[in-house]
Amino acid sequence: PQAAPQNPPEAPEASASQDGTGDGEDEDEEEQRAGDEAMKEEQDKIRELQEELAQMKTLLAQVMVKDQPKGVRTLQEALEDQEVSADILHDLAATVTAGDTVRDSLTKEAHDALSGYLADKVHFSSGFEEDKPARGPKIIALIGATGVGKTTTLAKIAARFVLEQGIDAALITADSYRISAVEQLKTYSDILGLPLEIVYTPQELKTAIHKFRKKDLLLIDTAGRSQHNEFQMKELCDFLAVHPRIQRYLVMSATTKNRDAADILEKFSVCEPDHVIFTKTDETASVGLILNLLYEKELSLAFFTNGQSVPDDIVPATSDALADLLLRE
Repeated sequence: PQAAPQNPPEAPEASASQDGTGDGEDEDEEEQRAGDEAMKEEQDKIRELQEELAQMKTLLAQVMVKDQPKGVRTLQEALEDQEVSADILHDLAATVTAGDTVRDSLTKEAHDALSGYLADKVHFSSGFEEDKPARGPKIIALIGATGVGKTTTLAKIAARFVLEQGIDAALITADSYRISAVEQLKTYSDILGLPLEIVYTPQELKTAIHKFRKKDLLLIDTAGRSQHNEFQMKELCDFLAVHPRIQRYLVMSATTKNRDAADILEKFSVCEPDHVIFTKTDETASVGLILNLLYEKELSLAFFTNGQSVPDDIVPATSDALADLLLRE
């Protein structure tokens, strides 16, 4: 009889643990998970303690406010009047020394507490950054929606640098939509003795920048754009793309509603603005919009304008200057 066929011997099962590698990896993963969980627990505890501290500060403030004389406007009330968001007010109360938010808003202590808080929560560039390129001029372009005061603001900046610091500057306008804007800037350029170049295309802007390459500062005025008009926004981006060193300053009106301002900031982000200038702070009763919009944002605040006078009504933005603005009566 034929012998029954023998099954081939089964290959031994591969084991990840034969060389100890698998066990080691499992242990590492478990240690990592344990470490992550411990860190999360620690972070949760810290958050709980911070929240408890904030609640204690709030309770203490409520007790202290009862001792304030009638008619005194506290720091908290002043910021509420300026329409600063409730979330920021809550964070302020949790951050500053207990009782600071119920101090008389006109006191130096209240001002200093707010200024210190703003310095931590908002980026400031206090006008223009002082750095000058190793070669060529500093190039500044003002961009923004229609009617925010870009041309007047540009004239104020030009006058400030030319008259006060003797900077060798030139003006360029790419606002071909409004004849009045060109005429306005021409008047200012004549008064200040600055050359003015009018450009209609990105290529002409590139040529103008090259023409003024020996200057210290170039200031570019652009046409106001609707943030909802994609063609206009693309056209603006094309102008700004002609030179890699153009710094973009987004000009916004302090009279804008919070929701509209957030929309403008979002839509103009395609142009990658570096800084913000707020105009018309004298034309609104509340300027909390500035803090609401720039709270914990990367964009830096450069200037405020507070009137039509050239060159006087423009202020380099600092934490002290913003505190002054928020605490004005």
